[in-house]
Amino acid sequence: MIAILVFGASVARAEDQQLTITGKITSIHGSIYFSPGDMAASTPVEVITRSPWTTGKTRFRGVLLRDILDKVEAAGTVLKATAVDGYTVEIPISDAEDFEVIIAYKMDGEWLEDGVYAPFWIIYPYDTNKELAQEKYYGRSIWQLTKLAVE
Repeated sequence: MIAILVFGASVARAEDQQLTITGKITSIHGSIYFSPGDMAASTPVEVITRSPWTTGKTRFRGVLLRDILDKVEAAGTVLKATAVDGYTVEIPISDAEDFEVIIAYKMDGEWLEDGVYAPFWIIYPYDTNKELAQEKYYGRSIWQLTKLAVE
C-alpha cells in the first residue's frame, strides 16, 4: 500500500515538472509535453532584466515563447497559462511575436527552485522596452507554469 502511494506521488510530481500544451496545435495526441530537459535541449535565450520579484538584474535562461508556439504549430490568438496551483492568466499570442518573451527554466545559472518558480516561468524583457515595465505585463509573468492552452 505504501509503495502505491509513493509511486502515485512520483507520477504527480513528474506531471508538475513538465509543460503541457493543448488547444489549437498540431498533435495527433491532442497534447504536446516539454520537460525542463526538453527546453534546455532547445536553442537557449538569455534575458537579463529587473523584475518586481527579484533583486537587481537577474539572468533568466529559457526558450523563446514564439519558438515553442512555432514548434507546436499554434493557430490561436490567446494562451491560457496555468500554474501548479491552478492560477491562470491570459497572454495574447501577439506578445510572443512582438517581444522576446521566454519560457524560463533557469535563473542566475540555477534551475528554477521547486515550490517557488519551477518548472517554468514566463519572462518578458522588462528592461529592454519601457512599455513592458508595467502591471499589464507583470501580471502575465506566471511562474510554476505547467499548462498552456492555445485558443
